[in-house]
Amino acid sequence: MCCGIVLLCSGALAQSTNLEGKRVTQIVYVPAQILHPDDLKKAQPIQVGDTLRRSSVADAIDGLFATGRFDDISAEVEPSGDGVLLRFVTKPMLFVGGVSSEGKINRPPNTGEVVSTAQLTLGTPFRQEDLDQAVRRLQRLYRVNGLYEAQVTPELEHGDVAQQMFITFRINSGKRAKYEMPGISGETKLSDSTILRATGWRIPLINWWRQVTNARTRNGVKGVLAKYGKQDRLTAKVELQKLDYDPERRRVKPQLNINAGPKVKVQAIEAKVSKRVLQRYVPIYQERTVDNDLLVEGARNLRDYFQGKGYYDVDVDFRVHPPANDLEVIDYVIAQGQRYRLANLDITGNKYFDDETLRERMFMEPAGTLTIRHGRYSEAFRKKDEENIKNLYQANGFRDAKVTSVVDRNYQGKAGSVSVSVRVDEGPQWIVDKVTLEGVTQLNAENLRTELASLEGQPFSEVNMASDRNHVLTAYYSEGFPSTSFRAAWQPSGVPNHVNILYSVTEGARQYVRDVITTGLTTTRQSIVDRRITLSAGDPLSPLQQTDIQKQFYDMGIFARVDTAIENPEGTTDHKYVLYNFEEANRYTLGLGLGAQIARFGSANSANLSSPGGATGFSPQASFNLSRLNFLGLGHTVSLRGVYSSLQKRGSISYLAPRFQDVEGRNITVALLYDNSLDVRTFSSQREEASVQISQRFSKSTTGLFRLAYRRVSVGNVVIPVLLIPQLVQPVRLGIIAANFAQDRRDDPGNPHRGVYNTADISFATKYLGSQRDFTRVLLRNATYHQIGRRVVLARQTQFGVITPFNAPAGLTDQQSVPLPERFFGGGAESLRSFPYNQAGPRDVGAPLVPGGPSSQATGFPLGGNALIFNNVELRFPLLGANIQGVLFHDMGNVYSTLRDISFRFHQRDLQDFNYTVHAAGFGIRYRTPIGPVRGDLSYSINPPSYLGFGEPQPICCSAIRMFRQASCPHSASPHNTA
Repeated sequence: MCCGIVLLCSGALAQSTNLEGKRVTQIVYVPAQILHPDDLKKAQPIQVGDTLRRSSVADAIDGLFATGRFDDISAEVEPSGDGVLLRFVTKPMLFVGGVSSEGKINRPPNTGEVVSTAQLTLGTPFRQEDLDQAVRRLQRLYRVNGLYEAQVTPELEHGDVAQQMFITFRINSGKRAKYEMPGISGETKLSDSTILRATGWRIPLINWWRQVTNARTRNGVKGVLAKYGKQDRLTAKVELQKLDYDPERRRVKPQLNINAGPKVKVQAIEAKVSKRVLQRYVPIYQERTVDNDLLVEGARNLRDYFQGKGYYDVDVDFRVHPPANDLEVIDYVIAQGQRYRLANLDITGNKYFDDETLRERMFMEPAGTLTIRHGRYSEAFRKKDEENIKNLYQANGFRDAKVTSVVDRNYQGKAGSVSVSVRVDEGPQWIVDKVTLEGVTQLNAENLRTELASLEGQPFSEVNMASDRNHVLTAYYSEGFPSTSFRAAWQPSGVPNHVNILYSVTEGARQYVRDVITTGLTTTRQSIVDRRITLSAGDPLSPLQQTDIQKQFYDMGIFARVDTAIENPEGTTDHKYVLYNFEEANRYTLGLGLGAQIARFGSANSANLSSPGGATGFSPQASFNLSRLNFLGLGHTVSLRGVYSSLQKRGSISYLAPRFQDVEGRNITVALLYDNSLDVRTFSSQREEASVQISQRFSKSTTGLFRLAYRRVSVGNVVIPVLLIPQLVQPVRLGIIAANFAQDRRDDPGNPHRGVYNTADISFATKYLGSQRDFTRVLLRNATYHQIGRRVVLARQTQFGVITPFNAPAGLTDQQSVPLPERFFGGGAESLRSFPYNQAGPRDVGAPLVPGGPSSQATGFPLGGNALIFNNVELRFPLLGANIQGVLFHDMGNVYSTLRDISFRFHQRDLQDFNYTVHAAGFGIRYRTPIGPVRGDLSYSINPPSYLGFGEPQPICCSAIRMFRQASCPHSASPHNTA
């Protein structure tokens, strides 16, 4: 950069003519001025009519430079009439507007790595030296990924506004090199072939060399270290010294220098500790190195491990023996001491907080649960609990609070029984008498005051004062005041234990949005982006609002990256450009899922008709989801989904339009569905459906859904005579309007510990919508979760459903007029575990095939019902480790013929009575794995129904259900009304 002042003289004026002191008659900017008028006035104060002074011009140049928007400035002065013309000649500064890569790109590295490696930050000044360094960094990036012939050529494009420069790296990556036999040096103590196999650089069996990538090179070194680690050589060093590239053969020869080091043996002295426990708690195994800090951490971890088993006085030390005979021995000397049990934990002296509130903040926990048989206690825990309770009191105005504890190691005269008594001396509570907020002129002081944590008449706490500081600064920051400062002070008010608080604010300069600029869009329509930008020119510059807009763009799901920045952030201008640069996501995504169910269920295709209750079977399942994102550049999504298993075959195509009518949280979906289900023993069902659905999020926890659907349902593989009536088996057209409401206030939907979950599904099929059957359907669900202590959860769920038919066709009863696939079916892992899948409720007990005719033989096959009540209660508790839970459960309820048949009777009247309440109890296991949940439930039915199956009484036995399902693509609901 350079600047200067040039005095120009003309014609008759001599060189000695002094222009200083003359009046400025005109001010010109070459090229045209790029600053906002308010920023120009602030940076360059000289006005027409002012007297020309060298110092004033120099100050003006300094002010213009300070704006950060100029790379070079000079001032020229020449006579003009009876005064002078002042001309500022500037060279605008350019700013990074976006970075992208194009060309013949062989991944890895991917686009994100290229952009991050270039280190050209959006909105910062663009300089040629930064670009040259970026090219060199990218060339190194491609070389370490085996692309030694890669060519990186930057292409520059000036933006139309805001002095932006867009950089596109044109890349021709060329062919990727392959590994060859590495050079191995040092004291390896392993054969070269073993080391080579550990690198993974050559494909086993066929012995082809893999292509070079940075990740594969690093993983190869890690693989060698892991190989030595398996042999307990934890001090092994593997150094990749260099990669030698042969351009003629396009081969890379890694050079490895290895020092295997001695084997390391870690053993426990004076206490029995398994190797698995030592490997878990001594971090030298994870870090694959041995140093004193890691050994000290291991001693601390082992101390915590033994204290968790009741050895509260355990002492752990270590000693390292010098290596001998290729072996280094590390002894952990563990003096366990007496084993204790924390039998009692008392808290006394607390009046302001109850015991439960204090216990929530304590590490110590008395014995009593399955996982803490000896309680949890240590001297460190005791001191930490004292500190936590004291901090809680001080945060609520008890500045003089003291917390002490006394340990009784012979509680109630029992050796090894420990009691801890925590004594709280609350002291006086300090109160705020007055809060003064000074210096607030440009924001609403009253609004700030009402949101302060420190209020008059409330407890005084320095924690609240810190919270007030954050609140005030955040409020100013969000209103465009980046340099606001805040000072807080307090002093006694004159009343004992009462204080006055003084907050002093220095607001600083306010910044505004000059304009919002979006770049990088290719497929997405500009109008879709503009609707989500709530900042506009002239608004206060709010970084919080800026990042909220960025989050909305990410929530659209159509952008891989959204960068936002303030252009020229270090400049002194008060009007700033806000930049958004987009990288659109891949438009096609494919998801695959695999899973299986092992349970007692029946298939309508089963040839064994003598088993109406089904049999234990195995049902594998595969699913896929192919989506086309950002369809037509509107942010809409077209999805093709499918599920295939021995029990169900389903395919659907849907069109999702988010923000319908530009309302946040309102989405519209149009879908076509085909489903063929075989999971009911009695029949198979087929459904073809077209639907339009509008969903609306009313609040964070409440969502509504409204749906209009036309479907054609039909049944096949009917195996019992009572259903072989043309009006029951012929296809039925249904026109249905439905509404669904959900309220989810659970703390964790995947593993809730507290909260409420409510749903209500109401649908109406009527001839006015073209339906051949008329009925209403209501299904309500209420689930609650209560945490008992820290680890036990009581979960309860109640479901109630009813189908009310009307205007039954001639020859059918109201109950029969509901198509078989639309009836309620229940039983299985998700509803009543006392029944196999879809085996609850009414069964075939024989009925006239035609009105007034003879009855068919009773088969016992399930028929479904028009009403249901389920109630499930679970007590969930930790069983083994962090990922395995145990469950004690009780299920009750049934599927009933009609609403008026609902009964809470405990016993079955006869073999034709299924309208009573069935109870079951059992035990289950929940195991969370990285690929999906595994659950197993063993249920015992207390009062199972019996039925006549082909003339023979048969009971429905208790069911042992095991289920595994890998996380897969989401899909629409089951065609059956299966709870």
